[in-house]
Amino acid sequence: MALMYNLKNTKNIKDQPSNILIMGGSGILGRTIATEFGRHGWSVGIHYHQNRVSAEETAATIKETKNEAHAYQANVGNPSQIKNLLQTFVQDYGSLTLLVWAIGVAPSKLLAKTSSDEWSQSIETNLTGAFHVLKAAGAIFAKQRDGAVVLIGSLSGEQGIAGQAAYAASKAGLMGLMRTTAQEWGNWNIRVNAIFPGWHLSPLSASGIDAALAHQPHILHRTPSLNSVASSVYHLALSQDISGQIWNLDSRIC
Repeated sequence: MALMYNLKNTKNIKDQPSNILIMGGSGILGRTIATEFGRHGWSVGIHYHQNRVSAEETAATIKETKNEAHAYQANVGNPSQIKNLLQTFVQDYGSLTLLVWAIGVAPSKLLAKTSSDEWSQSIETNLTGAFHVLKAAGAIFAKQRDGAVVLIGSLSGEQGIAGQAAYAASKAGLMGLMRTTAQEWGNWNIRVNAIFPGWHLSPLSASGIDAALAHQPHILHRTPSLNSVASSVYHLALSQDISGQIWNLDSRIC
């Protein structure tokens, strides 16, 4: 059965105030993206799974600039929760201008030492979770006939990296999902793209960043700043004629 959403003024979506839903908005990169769009006057939806405090703190920061922001809880592995989240978001904002996927888990282990549970968790969260979100959002975009999606990927999915078998496999699959979705949604005028943000020190990357950068050093001897990544997401979201592409901010060469 198709998902049903009560969209307001879907025929005039371009004339409505811009809004963004950030899946993984409570994380380090997600928070930076949320703040960037709030700074530009967008209404912001900040998804979280367990870190409610971080999501609400980010929403409060955006509200201090007189812009609208709300936190939304859901487990991306639960399609019913994702459907409910999107229904609530559309009720709050009337439409969905931009969907950002900024979720990822990464057990830093060699393939031989990666357990079946760790493998499954990476694939279920990083890839299947994105599938659930895109499938639910598709019902909204099909009615709007306008909008954009930006998926945060990783160069690891293109090149592979020792000690990141599950993570690299899930991110490679995410790029296949991105390109396929872009082709399927092109007739709806939905732009679907990805960004490789490079490595940033976070709870996700802390255990593997030193080894990764030693094996594949950045040719610019630095990673892009979080603010630079957020700015790139913003500019890509505004690009009306780009879809099915990867914006690579990672200067590592295998």
